Amino acid sequence: MTTIRIVNAPGDAALAARLRDDLTGAGYTPAETPGAEQLLVAVLSPEANADAAVQAAITTALDAGQHIIPVLAKAAPLPRLIDHLAALDFGENYDAAALLAYAAALTAPGASRPLKVITPSVQKANRRIGAWLGGLALLWFIIGLILVGVYGLQAPIEEFNMVDTLEAATVQSAISRSLPRTTEDAASFPMTVQAAPTAQRPLLEASATALVATPGR
Repeated sequence: MTTIRIVNAPGDAALAARLRDDLTGAGYTPAETPGAEQLLVAVLSPEANADAAVQAAITTALDAGQHIIPVLAKAAPLPRLIDHLAALDFGENYDAAALLAYAAALTAPGASRPLKVITPSVQKANRRIGAWLGGLALLWFIIGLILVGVYGLQAPIEEFNMVDTLEAATVQSAISRSLPRTTEDAASFPMTVQAAPTAQRPLLEASATALVATPGR
């Protein structure tokens, strides 16, 4: 059966005892040790919101991916980390049926997992990972500077030049047959450009301009 834990401030002990009796009567098992529960019932009030032990239990449950049922013993805002949860307000009227229905919905087979919350421990872990990645990036940057500045490591210029030459030859072979060579070709060249694929038009126009500028070619 599902294990539960109830956390409360000393002033809310009476309500906590009533919650425990109803939940254990419905078959839920109290957790023997903190952190072993599958469902945390947080009894909240102004006193509980100022109680470090209650707040620590809520944070621990969130880090462990446990479901939490907030129960209001007195009017009070929900702690920031669980203010997205629906609370049971038992400040004026106690409703055991609502409590058991809430618990059953969270522990039923196929129930949705708790929403992931960025707790202080998650923030700390994220900062640690960010610092590690930043340090790694800085290390590789320094290694790159040493390789270039001390050992003269450079890009393979000859290989790059060969690639550029091949690219130029490929482009030239694709557009050379469309370039104007006679007066008639020149007269119909605008239509030739319009009929060419869109990507080739700037190349055709630039090549024709260069051809006119260097008539000896």
